[in-house]
Amino acid sequence: MVQQWIARTLRTREFGVVVVLILLVLFISSTEKGEAFLGPISLQNLSRQIALLGVFAIGEAVVIIAGGIDLSVGTLIGFTGVLCTYLLARAGWSLGASVLAVLAFSAGVGVIHALLINRFRLLPFIVTLGSLFIFLSVGQLMTNNVPIPVSPQDSPYSEAFQFLGNGKIWNIPVPVYIMLGVLIAVSVLMHFTVVGRHIYALGNNEEATRLSGISVLRTQMIAYGLCSLLAGLAGILYASYQRQGIPGSGLSYELKAIAAAVVSGCSLSGGQGTVIGAVIGAGLLNVILSGISFVIQQGASNWEGTVVGTILLVTAVLNRLQQQWLSRKR
Repeated sequence: MVQQWIARTLRTREFGVVVVLILLVLFISSTEKGEAFLGPISLQNLSRQIALLGVFAIGEAVVIIAGGIDLSVGTLIGFTGVLCTYLLARAGWSLGASVLAVLAFSAGVGVIHALLINRFRLLPFIVTLGSLFIFLSVGQLMTNNVPIPVSPQDSPYSEAFQFLGNGKIWNIPVPVYIMLGVLIAVSVLMHFTVVGRHIYALGNNEEATRLSGISVLRTQMIAYGLCSLLAGLAGILYASYQRQGIPGSGLSYELKAIAAAVVSGCSLSGGQGTVIGAVIGAGLLNVILSGISFVIQQGASNWEGTVVGTILLVTAVLNRLQQQWLSRKR
């Protein structure tokens, strides 16, 4: 049984990405800037960035597995960061109340997405693209395009708030612990509960899922609600890390989440993939971007769009070739 598990693991896309990730780290460490790349400060910053991306990449993976897509997570991250800092610094709310309000709002956004998709038979692409522009615009209107800082003068909870994104426990950034907690919880949901089986079934065949008596609407509400909830959590963490809410700060982050989920095995057709694969993909993406910044230094940020776009295109082509190969094999 152990041998079968090992053999099955070696054939997974996640294992292949882990191998590529290890080889990439070894290559970067062998360059002139390798020592700095593997330094404690660099590794702490890298692990924080992986965790921040991993949190909402997990949510995006759940939606993709369910056969959908959510393009609104990026601007939702920016808007929820602004909303949380507004409640803290301007409305005078406590940290707990602000966080709970933002998370509840975010989950509600996902539920509305599911209702629009299910009841009006709208494409997920159209619904979430509309939300993308709405959150971007509302965040800018809400702040007049001016960031909302959270300092001791603005809120008595500023230190606790900033600890969420910048704090460390045993020299490990706090977002890493949060991401691991999210990963464990969502992995259990997806692989050990009826809800998880329904999400995979929905992604494989929506009509068959409906005919089998499973509530498609409820399953979509769970998938999209969880995705938006984790985007809201990521928005809080990013605002904490930046010590301010910046409208539009999450623009294009949805592409990173999709790339992270798809590169490690989530099929854009639905029904395939794992949430741990999304975290591994987030690791690969951030190691590549971080490696470029260490090797190139000047102008490294200009490569970000090229890297993410290339990964998306290559992965989409590989997914299509894999599907064609499997269909011929059958």
